Amino acid sequence: MSELRMVRVPFDAVKLMALGARRGLPRDADLGYLAHSALEELFGPELAPKPFSLPTPAAGAGGGYGRVIPVLGYTTATADALREHAQTFADPGVHALCLWSELAEKPMPARFEVGKRLGFTARVCPVVRRSKTGVHQDKSGAEIDAFLSACRRVEPTVEVSREAVYVDWLRMEFERRGGATLDGAKMVRFERQVLTRRNAPDAKGARTAHRTERPDAQMEGTLTVTDGALFDAMLRRGLGRHRSFGFGMMLLRPPT
Repeated sequence: MSELRMVRVPFDAVKLMALGARRGLPRDADLGYLAHSALEELFGPELAPKPFSLPTPAAGAGGGYGRVIPVLGYTTATADALREHAQTFADPGVHALCLWSELAEKPMPARFEVGKRLGFTARVCPVVRRSKTGVHQDKSGAEIDAFLSACRRVEPTVEVSREAVYVDWLRMEFERRGGATLDGAKMVRFERQVLTRRNAPDAKGARTAHRTERPDAQMEGTLTVTDGALFDAMLRRGLGRHRSFGFGMMLLRPPT
């Protein structure tokens, strides 16, 4: 299997927003969709970093991301391969989005030892699938916030902790993917996020945008590796759904 790498792709914030306007997206289209579009147009679906992580907007009055939006992502491509692909195939206007002198990469560990403890942070979209007979994560159907799903399964007078629900959701993700046990986790940020998506082209090739609201939670925790190969696969895949749009990337850090 090809070596996993983390890359840092710095986008010019103004030019990235202008890309959305040129693609006919709403002016307030979510940053995850804009970054997804830019990465795929630059590097193609095979090389584009996925999952990827977006910076947290600055706190205080005005908020925002500043002049540069650094996107971190996992890919098997080297920085040179990404540059070459974009230089060869990308539209000049899209190529100008990236501050190429600041593009950076690093190889991830080739092997994670069993028993190794790691800290992590991940922005996730904790949703489950809904079916006619109930809510099941592995059955087809509409998505629903895992917290709302939990609330519907108890009496109205019972108080449900959003953080506890999302930690349980995260633990189930770990169990489903394998490779590590979740030792502990907490929610450090939550908001309802309006996500922009484009429908498939119609008969004339036109694409329209639609908007959906989904939970957006930043989770932090510690884990213990139980299988190095499966843990590597979990890093490559990411956690949960909407991984192509800025959710699910696990950023590792020393355990606390």
